[in-house]
Amino acid sequence: MTDLADVVDLGAGQVTGTPRGYLNTAAEGLPLVGADQAMERYLTIKDRGSQGRGELDAIRDQTAALVGATIGVDAADVAFVASTSRGLDIALQSVDWQPGDNIVFGDTEFPTIAFASTLLAQRGIRPRVVPSRNGVLDPADYVAQIDDRTRLVVVSLVSYRTGQLLDPATICDAAHQHGALVFGDAVQAVGGVQVEAGDLDYLCAGTFKWLGGVHGVALFYANPQTTAGGRPPYAAYRGVVDLFAPDRLQRVDLHPGARRFEEGMPNYLAISVLHSSLSRLRDIGIPRIQQHNRVLAARLIDGLQSQGIRPVGPTDLQQRSSIVSFRTNQETAIGTALADRGTTVWARDGSVRLSAHLYTTAADIDDALTQLDQLRVQGLSVADTQP
Repeated sequence: MTDLADVVDLGAGQVTGTPRGYLNTAAEGLPLVGADQAMERYLTIKDRGSQGRGELDAIRDQTAALVGATIGVDAADVAFVASTSRGLDIALQSVDWQPGDNIVFGDTEFPTIAFASTLLAQRGIRPRVVPSRNGVLDPADYVAQIDDRTRLVVVSLVSYRTGQLLDPATICDAAHQHGALVFGDAVQAVGGVQVEAGDLDYLCAGTFKWLGGVHGVALFYANPQTTAGGRPPYAAYRGVVDLFAPDRLQRVDLHPGARRFEEGMPNYLAISVLHSSLSRLRDIGIPRIQQHNRVLAARLIDGLQSQGIRPVGPTDLQQRSSIVSFRTNQETAIGTALADRGTTVWARDGSVRLSAHLYTTAADIDDALTQLDQLRVQGLSVADTQP
């Protein structure tokens, strides 16, 4: 475990309000200082009508550059879409699926991919689900599932359920050797841990969690080597080079970079807030934030284990984010009781999940642990009561 003396006290001064006991960033992040000014800036520009369009596009391009610097890619390979689900759909629609093909994903993925694979199964596409062990996925198990009929592999860089931090490099190598694409779901990663897009074909992350953004926009990376020879899933207003091309009934000229995946007018308001929050995260430093979060996760895990509660996911802090969860059949009662005591957590689907971020303090962790211990003393089972 990391030495608790190394904790970086970023504290609640990073957010617009004064949160107390907020341990639910994996569901909904808090807006960072400057978000309100970013919204006001957008409205001031919007007041100028179409004359402000150029300035909004400039903010969009600056934000793409900030995203590129954050995940280690060129700004031209960054686009903005409505959600992580929309980004996944782009990857799914980019594949020329044939009956007998397969799609590979882990059993700790967010349910969206399960629903998508159910629809694909109706077309003869086979889902291959990689099993985890106590919430831990092994890249070697992904490799074992990939073959020449694999068309897409979906990997969460951080699991929403267990907090596992997964390096996709080995998975990308295996997938590409078989001609398959890899989609990286980074919604629980970017802003909380260091992320490198690397050899991923696609990466997408909604911005309303760890990035301190608002709803309605997700950053989307498309590997230029993939898009150069890939199958375009659609053609839309923002994605074509010349909207009023005279030969538009004969040919489609898409933008060479990731902008080809943008559809209608971008969510300039959400992008303006993202520009502000990314600038703040850059100034603080993602490595510093990750260290802060990791130390708080260590404090939380130690405290849970001392109460006989077994967190799911990796025991090695280097392989996890600050998402810490445990399984229980009394999640609703626990979530409600904690909320009554001033601590906000996620309590659904047989789990209680606590997620610390840069505005979380050591006192927030200690309060949550004290409250859980009180619930245990009062007779509410908070131990791992499910297999």
